[in-house]
Amino acid sequence: MFKVEAKGLAERLTELTDLERTQLPWATALALTETAKCVKDRLEGEMRTVFDRPTRYTLDSLRLFPATKTRLVARVWMKNEADKAAPATKWLTPEIYGGSRPNKRSESLLKARGILPEGMYVVPGAGMKLDGHGNVNRGQLQRIISGLGAQGDKYQNSTDSKRSQANKARYFVMHKGKSPIGIAERTGKGRGTFNMLLAFVGKPGYRKTFDFFAIAEREADDQLPIQFELAMARALATRRR
Repeated sequence: MFKVEAKGLAERLTELTDLERTQLPWATALALTETAKCVKDRLEGEMRTVFDRPTRYTLDSLRLFPATKTRLVARVWMKNEADKAAPATKWLTPEIYGGSRPNKRSESLLKARGILPEGMYVVPGAGMKLDGHGNVNRGQLQRIISGLGAQGDKYQNSTDSKRSQANKARYFVMHKGKSPIGIAERTGKGRGTFNMLLAFVGKPGYRKTFDFFAIAEREADDQLPIQFELAMARALATRRR
């Protein structure tokens, strides 16, 4: 989490008059919040550069916590709530810190069913159709998992309808010897008539691609003095006489 605090304003505070000091808490909170807004905008702009075709969820993944007169700290960090998707902290954190990523929900379901071995992860196979952002379509992934009987809720798994039975016959786990190597889709009745949709791979590693803290610090250093001057001018102009 990146914080903007009022630690760099000491030299400016010595120049304030008594009248200005009475407006100081409000102006400081405003300056910190406006600086944090600039930081958030700068980080969102950087996402468009460092990520390949970022989705709107990625570009809208940051949250601003404004400063107040009694809490002179403004913060910018990832949202930790989700709307039918993983919270941003789960999939954006590896891009900021590097290292490994946690299991996705689909991977956890496949492991619970005994389909995906422990220590393995899932990546798109050659036959998987991806959306314009390079991601697996959620509906297609849902059909695959349901067809394999791997949904967490038994009522969400395939039923005995003809369509559901067709899905069960449509998707299967591929093996190399005794080891599962991925999930495939049957496309015909002959041998070799299938598409590899999901491949099982070892633990993926991520290098740090989003220099979140360095970018935020540079923007805050540039903006805080400017925003403080603007906030003080606004506070003095609107003070009660």
